[in-house]
Amino acid sequence: MNPSVPFTMLLVVSAALGCSSSDSSATPQAPAFGDPLAATCDEPAPPAPIGQASVVGDGTAGSCTAEALQAAVDKGGDVSFQCGADPITIAVTSEIKVSKDIILDGKGKVTLDGGGASRILSADQQVAVTLIGLTFTRGKATATEGGPVSGGAVRGGWKGSIKVFDCTFTDNEAGTSGEEGGGALYTPSRTTMTIVRSHFQGNRAGTGGAVHNLLSELTIVNSTFDDNESTTEGGGAVYTDGASGDINDSVGGTITLCGCRFTGNRGKNQGGAAYLFAYAPDKVVVNQCAFSSNRVTATGDGSALGGGLRVGNAPLDLANSLFESNHADTHGGGLWVDGKYPTRVNDSTFWKNDAGVVGKDAGYGGALSGANLHMSNLTLVDNQAVHSGGAIFNEDDQVVLANSIVARNTAGNQWKIGQSCRKRMQGSRNIQWPDPAANGKEDALCTAGVVIADPLLGDLSDQGGATRTMPIAAGSPAIDAGEGCSETDQRGKPRKGACDLGAFEAQ
Repeated sequence: MNPSVPFTMLLVVSAALGCSSSDSSATPQAPAFGDPLAATCDEPAPPAPIGQASVVGDGTAGSCTAEALQAAVDKGGDVSFQCGADPITIAVTSEIKVSKDIILDGKGKVTLDGGGASRILSADQQVAVTLIGLTFTRGKATATEGGPVSGGAVRGGWKGSIKVFDCTFTDNEAGTSGEEGGGALYTPSRTTMTIVRSHFQGNRAGTGGAVHNLLSELTIVNSTFDDNESTTEGGGAVYTDGASGDINDSVGGTITLCGCRFTGNRGKNQGGAAYLFAYAPDKVVVNQCAFSSNRVTATGDGSALGGGLRVGNAPLDLANSLFESNHADTHGGGLWVDGKYPTRVNDSTFWKNDAGVVGKDAGYGGALSGANLHMSNLTLVDNQAVHSGGAIFNEDDQVVLANSIVARNTAGNQWKIGQSCRKRMQGSRNIQWPDPAANGKEDALCTAGVVIADPLLGDLSDQGGATRTMPIAAGSPAIDAGEGCSETDQRGKPRKGACDLGAFEAQ
């Protein structure tokens, strides 16, 4: 790296979170719905038993009713099920109300079904709810108690907590306004939400098709989000509005996604898969996640930002992640950040993302768009923007790109400029391909001193690690061409000696 360019080493988030993994997918296509990543992040443990035990049922299926569940929950403590040997579905026609701390454990055999007419469970203020091994389906938030229609399956209580382990949420629904969110889960302010090894599919709401988190710390680990939808505002799967109960405090909270996969989610206006908005000193950490085939579409003539992920109003550290085949109607096919606070993107791959709709005056940053960006060891390939910045649409001069590969990206403007990058950025030790001069126009080099050469990339495929990568072939000009890289590549493999450019380190 050019020592004259100020570039702070990007945070290696995987080390901070203790993530290590291997991917089971071996083709360029996105994994099938429900398939988890093979990541192993540091997982929060379920809480210790509360001490008071309650049982739903007497060993027969007929004894396990919503009324029996409510009676057990009323006692609080550790609630289990004795419903016989076979899996069971319990119809919930009126939401289960939780007034005392509980640990509700279904052992993977219990489904709670709201029938498309009732929320399934809600908690009072200052109540801690832990859910283990349960399926929540067809929950629906209604306006019977007034206030926002949020939390189709589960609604937490103010100053309480929701912890979810090994649960599945399918076909749950909240309201459709911008303030009504969390088709599956909703937390009010000053709460904490923790989600581990859980699956969300086909949930929908006005904001946060699956999860809506308000002014609360959020941790999601080793979980999958498929085919969820926000119908009015941001976050096809996940929406956050702050990570701390007081937006003016001096400490803030953290929104953490580690080892998560988002596939086929759809958002309106902000964040096809996730819209993570916070209030600095809140921070956002995304590590070893895959964003595949998500879409954000605009309402009317408005903007649609971040086909995979949109982050705003707080610092972001993103590492070891994959953005593939995401779409935004206007800006940032894979990622969009507002640039108000520093964003660090490290050791990640952006492949075949696109921004813009042909015939409309938009389409910037096929892979990513934003300001105040510090990027290192990225592989940006085959991304497309309708207007400018096939790979990167850098919105200010505080954008740094180093140790990266920018190849085969395109923009559709009539002047044939901005095919790879909107304009020259800070940074060095990058490869750009093809030669911008081949356009016959004054197209931008992404950085000064960029090497114009074919990087000899392989297909996006399973090369180990939590997310798929694009290997570099023997003889690639990317080999040993880097300087000041992070200690590991996107897969978590160590970089030895002179580091390679891009997200993949040849071993």
